[in-house]
Amino acid sequence: KMKNVLALATIVLMETAVAFSPSPRPPMSLLTQQKGRISRTETHIYSMVSDDEAELMLDEFYDEADEDIDQSPKQNKQPIRRFKRPKKVPLIAVVGRPNVGKSALVNRIAGTQSGGAIVADEEGITRDRTYRTAEFLGETFQLVDTGGLVFDDNDAIFAKEIREQAMLAIEESSGVILVVDGQAGPTAMDEQLAVFLRKEVLKKMPVVLAVNKCESDKSGSYMASQFWGLGLGEPFAVSALHGVGTADLLESMFEGIVEKGSAIKGFGTKVKELEAAQQALVALDKGIPLEGEDETDVFLRQYGIGRDNEDVIQRYEEAMSAFDDVPSMEEINIAIVGRPNVGKSSLLNTLFGSNRAIVSDIAGTTRDSIDAVMERPPPSNDPNGLPTIYRFVDTAGIRRKGKVEFGPEFFMVNRALRAIRRADVVLLVLDATAGVTEQDRILAQKISDDGRACVIVCNKWDAVIDKDSSTYDRSVKYFRDELPQVRWAPILFVSAATGQRCGKIYEAVDSAVQAHRRRISTSVLNEVLRDAILWQPPPARRNGAQAKIYYGSQVSTRPPTMVIFVNDPNLLNDNYRRYLDRKMRESLDGFESTPIRWMFRGRRVRDVTRNMNGNPGDGGSGTSNPFPHAI
Repeated sequence: KMKNVLALATIVLMETAVAFSPSPRPPMSLLTQQKGRISRTETHIYSMVSDDEAELMLDEFYDEADEDIDQSPKQNKQPIRRFKRPKKVPLIAVVGRPNVGKSALVNRIAGTQSGGAIVADEEGITRDRTYRTAEFLGETFQLVDTGGLVFDDNDAIFAKEIREQAMLAIEESSGVILVVDGQAGPTAMDEQLAVFLRKEVLKKMPVVLAVNKCESDKSGSYMASQFWGLGLGEPFAVSALHGVGTADLLESMFEGIVEKGSAIKGFGTKVKELEAAQQALVALDKGIPLEGEDETDVFLRQYGIGRDNEDVIQRYEEAMSAFDDVPSMEEINIAIVGRPNVGKSSLLNTLFGSNRAIVSDIAGTTRDSIDAVMERPPPSNDPNGLPTIYRFVDTAGIRRKGKVEFGPEFFMVNRALRAIRRADVVLLVLDATAGVTEQDRILAQKISDDGRACVIVCNKWDAVIDKDSSTYDRSVKYFRDELPQVRWAPILFVSAATGQRCGKIYEAVDSAVQAHRRRISTSVLNEVLRDAILWQPPPARRNGAQAKIYYGSQVSTRPPTMVIFVNDPNLLNDNYRRYLDRKMRESLDGFESTPIRWMFRGRRVRDVTRNMNGNPGDGGSGTSNPFPHAI
């Protein structure tokens, strides 16, 4: 490296001599400074080294310099993969024929009666498999709600697709709950399902029979006894509406999982281990022989011989610590919203890599919110790094409010709007062939009002005909003009059918999350406000009243929220507030994917000058004065 520096100094000295020499020389590269980088132009000079050697030494020198200067964190380029569910969290599939109360039972066990699976008194409400987290006896597990499983009725809408989703749920589960209708009694469909479960599933995992709609204590046992003929063991009389019998049902399921060994070792034994540890602790205090001891062992233990008392205490502490909550990794919630039939489920399947959701040309195929979890491993050079978890939530298509009637579709739209509020980033999916509709503008305004980061995804880009070199720029300008509500959101043109540019969604999501959680200092914010006011002061009214901005500060993130103290918030019209938002984005990078909330609070000049320490942006020193126009 020292040799390269000496050679570089020699070249610079020779080039300096050439600059003052009137006679021409043979060609050699001269270094000139241009836009902060080193560029090369042609000149004439003789050198002690060849041109190739000089070029090589200069490249090595500036490469090393760039490595010393560039200290910014590098973006994680690890490939995206499906999230592997922890083995400590087993899966229990809930299956049955249509309209027997599977979703209601899932909501009862998971405690999601409000905001859980959509329940209605009609067949075919649930189509895709949905996951719910539940807890019982200190054990955390997941329930998989499936659609009505039918083997013979191939003419029913989406019967084949629903059957495939149910089969996938059974394959990845540790136990199966077969739900039947106690009031209707055994049917041919129930017998077909029981035969299938006995032959294909019962050998690998436990199958528990739940007889639903048995609210009555007197008739419930009688209705449940009618299902002994299915050959799946004892039928449990349960009521998903009132919660009757669910505890006995889950206890039997846990015992079956422990017996079959279909889940991780130790699952379902927390309560039994705690009871055994408590009994051992009581026996230790009373001098009663412990498990595997006799009277001689108790006598010797009094003199410190034999079993140690600390072992019993440690066993009790470990049994108690097993009930502690296990910290979970932070997830990035991504909601996929849009009008019906714009390709939301197709986009989810492309990102997930399989048929996670049922896709068809019929509008309204997706009814309930569907989760798909993806994982980006930590960087290879960071051994202590944590993976990035992406949870995509596919929602039902949202139609105009006037067309939505109270019923299943009302709850579908309600779940979709709730997914927007709970999301970190919203993917607003549009149809590139149909353009922007009024419903798209309403959804964009909803995303902006809720303060969610947004990425506009224009799907079906492969179906756009007559594309040329200017189609992309004209399309970007069109969507910018038609969606002023989210003019700050990046735009991606993708194709869910072919997978074109779908991989760029992850980069856009990462940038949106960083922008949504960004925080700037008060001094920087006030510098931006000062520049904006100098360029365009607040407008004045006819009576001479004019808004005076004193200072501002960022008070929160997700989204970035700025509080601006003024003399009268009513004097700032919407045009000037949009002007401040635009100047904020032009002056600072990093707010391209998130809305910025502006809160204007009235404050007197006397209170401002009392609490301020110098001009905003001068580092907190100097005379306590607000902005120049506010004097």
